[in-house]
Amino acid sequence: MKVILLERINNLGRLGDVVDVRPGYGRNFLMPQGKAIMANQRNLEDFAERKAALEHIEAERLQAAQQRAAILAEAVVKIALQAGEDGRLFGSVGSHDISAALAALGHEVAHSEIRLADGPIKRVGEFPVRLHLHPEVDLDVMVFVERA
Repeated sequence: MKVILLERINNLGRLGDVVDVRPGYGRNFLMPQGKAIMANQRNLEDFAERKAALEHIEAERLQAAQQRAAILAEAVVKIALQAGEDGRLFGSVGSHDISAALAALGHEVAHSEIRLADGPIKRVGEFPVRLHLHPEVDLDVMVFVERA
């Protein structure tokens, strides 16, 4: 199934690229999310007319993500949980916990923008956490997990 991408998608293409994807991926994810449209003659012509406006919107999204990254670069997240004597937490720290801690500091970050490479944090310590704000903007924030 051929689709026209309406925004940049990692490992797939950039705005305006005509790519071949599996039918289920196109029908069930890309099109309902507004990330792509079917690549037929009429849509190709319509897209050619709308391309400048879509590029402008994409540039604004990138600029907003870069501004958020500049603000979040200074953020230090501290989370206190109960832990055993050996430093293992009674529970874990996940993306929702980190998102809530950032919100308490005045930074709105969706939990879906937080990437925990090794899964939830299960020990006391200092951990770098990647924030994926835009396909072209990633940022590492330090999360300090301490014993309550």
